[in-house]
Amino acid sequence: MDAFQSLGILAPNLLFQILNFLVVLVLLKLFLYKPVTKMLHERQERIAEGLAEAERAREEAEEQRAKFEEQLAEERRASQERLREAVAKSEEAARQRLAEANAEAEQIVARARAEAEQMRQQALAGLHNEIADLALLAAAKALGDGLDEERHRELIDRFLNEELGEMA
Repeated sequence: MDAFQSLGILAPNLLFQILNFLVVLVLLKLFLYKPVTKMLHERQERIAEGLAEAERAREEAEEQRAKFEEQLAEERRASQERLREAVAKSEEAARQRLAEANAEAEQIVARARAEAEQMRQQALAGLHNEIADLALLAAAKALGDGLDEERHRELIDRFLNEELGEMA
């Protein structure tokens, strides 16, 4: 122990300092080390929970983004389908209008032909009567009073019907 005294270390002081050091160490462990480690552990758990929550939020956001993209794609498909339907309807309407216009045009042409035929028949009938009257007049002048008008009218009508019938 002389070596300690020559260095200026007294044994009772050393023992007291070691004892003080152990008491401080125990007190620090009880009041400082455990609460600090507990706080650090709690902080570590909160950080881990925060990271887990952030990961869950990221996954949820990813799922939502995927759903939104799917909905957007579905809306695009539906929009394109509605557009195709509208185009098909408009094309069908145009075809229908064209068919109606063609049918109406055919009706107009048919009516015009019927009217023309009717006018032709009327003109032929009028001409038929005029020719018959002229023929009777000519025969009456040529034959005088001995003309049987009814008989000649029948002959002229038959002739005109045969000749005009071939022309029609």
